[in-house]
Amino acid sequence: MNRLRGRISAIESSGELSRTDIECGDTVLTAYLMGGVEESFREKVGSEVWVLFKESEVALAKDFSGQISLRNRFEGRIESIERGDLLAQVTIGYGNDTIVSIISRRACDAMKLQVGESVTALVKANEITLMECS
Repeated sequence: MNRLRGRISAIESSGELSRTDIECGDTVLTAYLMGGVEESFREKVGSEVWVLFKESEVALAKDFSGQISLRNRFEGRIESIERGDLLAQVTIGYGNDTIVSIISRRACDAMKLQVGESVTALVKANEITLMECS
């Protein structure tokens, strides 16, 4: 599980859905939270939280340009690649943290990913979970 420390900067709700912005270093991430979850964070703008997302929910782009609907983007450099028969685990350095992505071996080979290259890691806002820091 990828885990980054952040601070809630804004919460906007509509019905059962809340959009929560979280500052993580120089990046502002967005998480969409359903149901009563927003109630637990509503009064906690400014609180520190853990931003969690699965490795399998991280897409990678190389030489990324143009527009895309994915709001959460991390520019980083590949630190390691473990190639399996079907899947590849790519570890990306992002500031003082690392982000791990699991992609298909085919995609890894087609993109000709190499250690040291710059990539953009992309995570949909609905794939992010927040956990309060204790």
